[in-house]
Amino acid sequence: MLNVHGLTIHYRGRDGVERPVLKDLSFTLSSGETVGLLGASGCGKTTLALALLRLLPQTARIAGGSIRFREHDLLRADEGTLQQIRGGQASIVFQEPALSLNPVMRVGDQIAEVVRAHSQGSRQSYRKAAEQALAEARLGERRFYSAYPHQLSAGQRQRVAIAQALVCKPGFLIADEPTSALDHATQAEIISLLKELKRRLQIAFLFITHKPELLAGLADRVLILEAGRLVEERQLTS
Repeated sequence: MLNVHGLTIHYRGRDGVERPVLKDLSFTLSSGETVGLLGASGCGKTTLALALLRLLPQTARIAGGSIRFREHDLLRADEGTLQQIRGGQASIVFQEPALSLNPVMRVGDQIAEVVRAHSQGSRQSYRKAAEQALAEARLGERRFYSAYPHQLSAGQRQRVAIAQALVCKPGFLIADEPTSALDHATQAEIISLLKELKRRLQIAFLFITHKPELLAGLADRVLILEAGRLVEERQLTS
């Protein structure tokens, strides 16, 4: 499903000098497989996550390599193609839900908007899909659909972000440190939810973290990133 080959990314600093952040990175991800990306803060994990969906900031430059998702060459795809892929075929859950949630819009309507952007139907069908996605994220009570982000706890906001990412049934999900801003108990709840969704949906899943213990029972194999380079690969399950 995903083939990354020789990916090299530079960032331009305030002094105008470019410095490498990812260096000749290569890996693959198959349908239904979960891969953990493990590394310390600052090693390039989030840069990779953003690059996979062509969401890098203007200070970043892809200096080499390729990213192929299904039949698409993502580094050459036009914006229209990328908009159809993002949310529809591939989605991302960020560390902080505020990056994907509008603070002045009800969360259910935000999820319904994702469905509307990627399918044709009625307002009722969009709402039904959003309600189902919230239920799958363990937010099935009706009050959650009409809530604003500030009315929810941090863990509930992250569940909404997961529902938003999965509502169109994408084949590929990136989770970039999705539990690092949560307390220990809520972390466990989110990991339990992700494990359940992995089993049920059988999607390709890239789980990014700096905590190896979170990958137990979730990842099939782990890629270890140090200073922008993949230095090791470990198989976790047979």
